Amino acid sequence: MIGRISNMLSRRALKFSNAWAAKFWHENPFTSAPMASADQYHELWTAEVANSYPSIDDLEKSYGHAVDKAWMDDLALHTQIVIKTSPLCYQHGRILYAILSDFLAKRPKKSPPITIFETGTARGFSAIVMAKAMQDLDQSGRIVTFDILPHDKKIYWNCIDDHEGKKSRSELLAPWQNLTAPYIMFIEGDSRINLGKVQAERIEFAFLDGAHSYHDVTFEFERIAAYQQTGDVIVFDDYNMSDFSGLVRAVDDGCVRMGYDKKVITAKGDRRYVIATKM
Repeated sequence: MIGRISNMLSRRALKFSNAWAAKFWHENPFTSAPMASADQYHELWTAEVANSYPSIDDLEKSYGHAVDKAWMDDLALHTQIVIKTSPLCYQHGRILYAILSDFLAKRPKKSPPITIFETGTARGFSAIVMAKAMQDLDQSGRIVTFDILPHDKKIYWNCIDDHEGKKSRSELLAPWQNLTAPYIMFIEGDSRINLGKVQAERIEFAFLDGAHSYHDVTFEFERIAAYQQTGDVIVFDDYNMSDFSGLVRAVDDGCVRMGYDKKVITAKGDRRYVIATKM
């Protein structure tokens, strides 16, 4: 009896949590009005496009795969150029494309469709880049991406498209429908609640960029690791001790505890990423 009551209370708590989150994140989660003009966003984009990242150039050469820069820059203009205090940088797109393309190219022929998980969809940049790699490598499969932000609710996104009025993420990504429709499944809700709802026999590749606390990253790492085999990969964003010490500790602890080789990639300054490969 006590167990049934406890389970009932837990379900109600989760239902209330999801309802509260949906209300909060559906009502102007970024801003209630455009934060800048289209020209201002375009100026920020032009400045970032001109920046060079020699370490990422080297990474692309080492993996033998590079995303089309003009294509990625155009995607970034709508999904990565925002008004914020920290420096803009969307080099994780190049990293994800190079690593995933290499991974896909090395998969045995006649492998089943690949399953990729992502946390922290945001405006959809990373998922679109990974879908581009799948398309370019002629691979079938799905990218399951989780975020508490809504997919079909019109909001301001703090991006250049805001000057056209509120849009849903679905509308924001309409120009890339050739990638979203066949490859990407958008899941709305807290990853701690929803990550276990999607069934998969194996998750060969993942990009984790959701909540950055020690407990959240550890939870997501353990969930994905349970479905991985030797050679499978998890990429972590924001490996930065100054700003995200909990994430760094979770990645370091998880790699040791669950048997992952850890490779740190530095784009520039404190902008670092981790490629964790299951041993």
